[in-house]
Amino acid sequence: MKQTVKEKRIIKEINQLVPSVTINSTRKGNVNEVNQAHFFIPTDNKNLEHSEYFYKGRLRFIHFTNLIAIQSIITDRNLRLYNLRNLNDPREYSFTGDLITTDADRRKDAKDNFYLLSMCEKSLLTSKDTKEIEFNMWRLYGNNGEGVAIELSFDESQPVNWNDYFLSKVLYGASSKTNLKGLNKLQSQLENSKPQVSVDLGQIVCFHKSRLFKLEQEVRLLFDHRKIKTVGPTTYSFKNEVTSPIIRTDISKSSNRTHTIKYLELPIYHSKFKSISDEAKIPIPKIEKIILGYQFKDNFETVANHLKDLCNKQLGYVPKIEKSRLTKWYHDSQ
Repeated sequence: MKQTVKEKRIIKEINQLVPSVTINSTRKGNVNEVNQAHFFIPTDNKNLEHSEYFYKGRLRFIHFTNLIAIQSIITDRNLRLYNLRNLNDPREYSFTGDLITTDADRRKDAKDNFYLLSMCEKSLLTSKDTKEIEFNMWRLYGNNGEGVAIELSFDESQPVNWNDYFLSKVLYGASSKTNLKGLNKLQSQLENSKPQVSVDLGQIVCFHKSRLFKLEQEVRLLFDHRKIKTVGPTTYSFKNEVTSPIIRTDISKSSNRTHTIKYLELPIYHSKFKSISDEAKIPIPKIEKIILGYQFKDNFETVANHLKDLCNKQLGYVPKIEKSRLTKWYHDSQ
């Protein structure tokens, strides 16, 4: 069956958002007429390569966390990507999701089965113009200076090969949703014409936030494990042992919530990975550096030596460990 005029218009509008994307579809109807059509972005990250939802630049990022978490990351040799139920802003997915779907089941699926790792660009900790922003990030996400910032690197040849994983800067404010609004408007205009059309752009919805959060300058690593997908997640194995996707329930975080908080275990590079295959379909970040917060003025050496020993034992290498540059300003008595 040939594409209808309505379908062609919808696809053209999607291409305003994601140029050169391969758009998959499911269609229902008889030989002569299509009654329903559903369009969606396939699971390959390369489909976003020519859009603003594909990170372009050196793949070195900072992830803030606390001291207990960094020890668990090193010991377990994985990072945790939490589902959207764990977000600070419970309305976040709705910020842009309202323009895509009103289907309650799809929204629930997205909030349960999209997993995120929040990071920021490495320059946040080095630029002379970002000290105040950095200080706020330490206070918000680095345990008020008693936590750590982990510098992570990703193989720069890999993102186009990822399946189910997507990496992008977060786009802030209403102006970032212009093309999404255009698609929403077109769907409303054509609502009463045939075929009935639905569009799933869930991957890019997760890269939009209110401008109130613009200070964070966030970069997100996203894993798509939604049940509505027509193709299941790519399984990654190392020496015949499945290393991804491994998803677990966070019992402590779920105990006082109405929804289950889950996380994905993403393996980090360690000595048993003698090389990262060019065929790898998932990101495998490496810890390049650990920066201790500005509160570690007097016990820096003790904590640093403990982390060095732990890294050497569990990872087989020792990343550089240093103090936050804010330490001297925070403790400046002049």
